[in-house]
Amino acid sequence: MSRMPSSFDVKDADLTEMPFGERIVYHCKQQPLVPVGCLLTTAAVVLAVKNVRSGNKAKAQIYFRWRVGFQAATLVALVAGSYLYGTSVKEKQAKEDQMREKAKKREQLWIQELERRDQETKYRKKRAEMARVRTKNDEEAVARLQKELKELEFQIRGETD
Repeated sequence: MSRMPSSFDVKDADLTEMPFGERIVYHCKQQPLVPVGCLLTTAAVVLAVKNVRSGNKAKAQIYFRWRVGFQAATLVALVAGSYLYGTSVKEKQAKEDQMREKAKKREQLWIQELERRDQETKYRKKRAEMARVRTKNDEEAVARLQKELKELEFQIRGETD
């Protein structure tokens, strides 16, 4: 099962090793409304300053009010993004913890299975060794009986001759 790459995939350790430009791009992808709010706030300030220089104080006042609104919206976007990102990180961490626990359980089950197979193998070896000993004893008994049979045959032939 393949999964789509996410802007949240970068670990904190990797973030510290990133160059400055890549870090800015990463954070912009993480919270895209914040850079938009910053740009709108900057545009409102630039337009307000331009109108103050040209002497149009009423229009400059309007642009300063827009600046305050854009700053407030940016701040809300920043806080909301931080909250959402923090929540998703916690959920991801909880899911990773569950996956680790599941992997530990699988590992324990696998170890138990290997131990069971090892005991079964030892039991089979023990039975095979016991069977070999029995076979050897039986062969010795057969050899003894054959020897006794030959002796008896020899005795019987000796008496009949």
